[in-house]
Amino acid sequence: MSTKGSYWKQYFDQQTVARAEEIRRSEAVQSTGVDLHVDLFIQPEPDAPVFIFNHGGGGYSRLFTPLALALYDRGYTVLLPDQYAQGLSGGDWRELTFGKCVQNLVDAARWARERFAGPLFMGGGSLGGGLTYYAAAAGAPVDGIVCHNLYRFDRAGDALALSRFAGLTAVPGLPALLGGVTAALARLLPRLPLPYGLLARFERMVDPRDTGFYARWQADPAPLRRIPLQYMHSMMRTGMGRPLAANELPVLVINPVQDEMVDPAVTRRNYDELGGPKRYVELPYGHWAMSAGFVAAWVAAVDEFVVTASAVS
Repeated sequence: MSTKGSYWKQYFDQQTVARAEEIRRSEAVQSTGVDLHVDLFIQPEPDAPVFIFNHGGGGYSRLFTPLALALYDRGYTVLLPDQYAQGLSGGDWRELTFGKCVQNLVDAARWARERFAGPLFMGGGSLGGGLTYYAAAAGAPVDGIVCHNLYRFDRAGDALALSRFAGLTAVPGLPALLGGVTAALARLLPRLPLPYGLLARFERMVDPRDTGFYARWQADPAPLRRIPLQYMHSMMRTGMGRPLAANELPVLVINPVQDEMVDPAVTRRNYDELGGPKRYVELPYGHWAMSAGFVAAWVAAVDEFVVTASAVS
């Protein structure tokens, strides 16, 4: 039986796995009282640009191995951290909160800033896209960010849009009411376990053309399967350290316009609210995708953004 550390190999071909095993190394970064597992793909040049990629709620670092290799081939040192109680990181899932995940990304960025000399960029997909903005607003020392999906977690509507209850966002006042009820329950039963799969439409989290992924993912021991009620509450009521309109960092927002998990209009609306130097790219794929074509298009957009942002700074 595959363990948490090796199951990821079942998603990819032997050549990808072998190359990743040859290049990748892993380290532990202290954050929120636990060891965060971080996979690194390190360039020999000490001043190479550095890119940190943050997974979403149903993912973990090694699911993004092809992305890391593609960025590495473009000359980047790549870091893939696992957040608290997810992937190969430490922590008790019953103590999980959105704020802990944000702090994990801040600490990973600070660690990278001390360790490497090159310009530092951070990105993420799905929930990781929203977490990336929050981490930058909370003080992650980055030169720019990439948000593949951009969500706000200070209003209940965005959290509901990520869930199976997305249709409720159309009822005026209902998201705020549900947010209040969740807050009251979370004060009474913060560690109440909730099945993650019944809340989020994980069967739609990758492009429909990526056949076979969901079946493998269901048997994977590494993704988060349960969440505490306090985590759900924190996704509906966590304020931004810097409102979208007050942003000053260079931001690339990537919107997968064939997304069947979360309405692409949510990311578009948040992009429109975003201030500061920003760029918007639409990709003709689902919520996330695993194909070589997607990875190539994603990395090309990111590389163009990083080059431009680095030149300006």
